[in-house]
Amino acid sequence: MARRNTTTKPGLSERPATVWLLEDHLSEDLPLLKDHPHAPVLIIESRKTFAALPFHHRRLTYIVSAQRHFAQRLRESGREVHQYTLGDSPYRDSLSAIRDWKKRTGQRTLLLTDPNDHHTLAWVQTLPALLDIEIIIEPRGLMLTDRRLFKAWATKLKSPVMEHFYRRMRREHNVLMQGEEPVGGAWNFDKENRKTAKAAARELSEKLFAPKRPGFQANEITQAAHRDVQRHFPKHPGAFEIESFDLPVTREQALKVLKHFVEHRLPRFGDYQDVMLASHPTMDHALISAPLNLGLLTPMEIIKAAEKAHQQGHAPLNCVEGFIRQILGWREYVFGIYWSFMPEYLQRNALNASVPLPEFFWTARTKMNCVRRCVKQAIDTAYNHHIQRLMVLGNFAALAGLEPNAVNDWFLSMFIDSHDWVMAPNVIGMALHADGATMGTKPYVSTAAYIDRMTDACAGCAYDPKLRLGERACPFNTLFWTFLDQHRAEFNRNPRMSMMLKNLDRVPPAELKAMHERRAQLIERLDQGV
Repeated sequence: MARRNTTTKPGLSERPATVWLLEDHLSEDLPLLKDHPHAPVLIIESRKTFAALPFHHRRLTYIVSAQRHFAQRLRESGREVHQYTLGDSPYRDSLSAIRDWKKRTGQRTLLLTDPNDHHTLAWVQTLPALLDIEIIIEPRGLMLTDRRLFKAWATKLKSPVMEHFYRRMRREHNVLMQGEEPVGGAWNFDKENRKTAKAAARELSEKLFAPKRPGFQANEITQAAHRDVQRHFPKHPGAFEIESFDLPVTREQALKVLKHFVEHRLPRFGDYQDVMLASHPTMDHALISAPLNLGLLTPMEIIKAAEKAHQQGHAPLNCVEGFIRQILGWREYVFGIYWSFMPEYLQRNALNASVPLPEFFWTARTKMNCVRRCVKQAIDTAYNHHIQRLMVLGNFAALAGLEPNAVNDWFLSMFIDSHDWVMAPNVIGMALHADGATMGTKPYVSTAAYIDRMTDACAGCAYDPKLRLGERACPFNTLFWTFLDQHRAEFNRNPRMSMMLKNLDRVPPAELKAMHERRAQLIERLDQGV
């Protein structure tokens, strides 16, 4: 039997229990629901929680609609559901809702799956004394990783490497394996997944991206969720017309999106997964991270669907392995890193970055074409794919020395798939290298050359990607070389930085001095969109 953590008041455990479902546990595969098939369920939409950051309207509408659809599904299956919505004005937060639940039902015991976010768990642990209730926490959730075992491994190492973890997960779950060896004789086929934007422009066409992705018309539940979000959070970013909302808010819809991806997009996912094109902003990415992070899909069913596509000869190994690595490797690794080093992880700032977040992250008013595109797409859709996030937005934030918590809060606020456990390691660790090399052995930064190679954004930009000095020089170039120079003492201790530093040494001193002067001007003009 799984170990349970109990936060309790004496004498309460004999009372009837209610399963309390958080927003990211919307799955009938949740062990708690399976173990307690007749227990009532409590679902709360907390205005206080949704107001903690300026969360994107589309993200909030998505979560609220998914919660309401899941409550409906549970009722249809015969469950008793106690539901507190944004429209229930007296209950603006979870505390008032739980007090009302306790008064109405006479119950005082809540069963809760271990929260995925650290701050949620810390808050939950205060509730029994505050509300005179018992909370029994079930550690088995929807992730494939036991975060306690991961912590025992990760905290012994200076840099717990994802690749080592990924190979262990492949063996443990028998994914893409032939006995003890990986299918195809290699663990990683990333070298085959780096075709450029120019190659994409030559090879891709509208026909190649057909058929169109499945979309779902907003029903009355989603329309009501949208109205509630508009009413309660009018100043949050990303306001939109409900006609443009077509996201999968139920498990059935999420399964259709997964099926479409496996059949039509997985076979060419790998080749262009790092490309950024204005005409195809989502490329062949699966767009399943949001339903996956809420529980509408489970990790292993996604992995098995992709693996089966390869076994049946439908999708090449480089595409399937690259996709599975994102789910079985990177996603589970990020979850483990988060729980191994929280809450201290959020305060890390290894490079002492302190520049305030520029206004253009909220408005998209910047002359940098690549950044403008990504920010505008985030404002319009609450989505960027991983390279847009890492190598444009994260790259710029790292090079400019933007304050890590401000950048992390922006990512948390703007993206439809955001949760604290998702964003903290990806932003503070991977994108900003602020965690002191716990996740990445070197910073993921580049000059404009990478962006010019992987995107079509440089054509027509106000800046020239080939220049590093002068008013027309791309800020990514100026910031890159001065970033290396600023942190030379730190990076000299890192063997993986030796090539970058050798190239830095080739920059004439007078040119480097001029770049530092321009860097100061760029930082001063950030709020003017540089």
